[in-house]
Amino acid sequence: MYREHASWEKYQERLSAEAREFEQMKNTFLVEKASFEKEKKSEKWGRVALKTKLHAAEELMAKERQEGKKICDNDNKQMYGKVEEAQADRERVEVELNAQIVNKNKDLAAKDVEITELECRLYEAHEKSESLEIDLAAEKVKADTAEEACKAAEEAGNISTSALNVAQNNYAEAQSIVDTLVSESEWIPWNSCCC
Repeated sequence: MYREHASWEKYQERLSAEAREFEQMKNTFLVEKASFEKEKKSEKWGRVALKTKLHAAEELMAKERQEGKKICDNDNKQMYGKVEEAQADRERVEVELNAQIVNKNKDLAAKDVEITELECRLYEAHEKSESLEIDLAAEKVKADTAEEACKAAEEAGNISTSALNVAQNNYAEAQSIVDTLVSESEWIPWNSCCC
């Protein structure tokens, strides 16, 4: 019984350690999730900033185009080259910004996959924790049942001891009666001879 109790205590300590580990994993997950949300917001703002830059570049190009048309009236050849250069710059900026947006979207998709994996691990850890709690409850029931069995055994031992004491007392009384009868039977033949 002592070994079972010690084993149960070790099992209970192990369950407690796993529960603490689960809490630590959960806290780590929450910290990582908060960090990810922060990064996601900053990336979202970065994307908005890139779109704003693109829009500003488009507006700038539109202004330059208008100015180019005005200047073209004066010096068509010279401004034609500048417009083409500005348009090439615009296209280059658009390509770069689009590439950055695509990269940001890929990063966000990877982060979403990472969050899904972390949520799956959290769910598995939660399921394991519930299973461990059920096992712990079952072990407590077993321990209580074993304790009740020990008490019943002690009570049975006490009853057996009292029954043994009664039997010994009855034996002693019977022995005294037998001894009395033996002593009486020994002297009865002498008395009958005397008669």
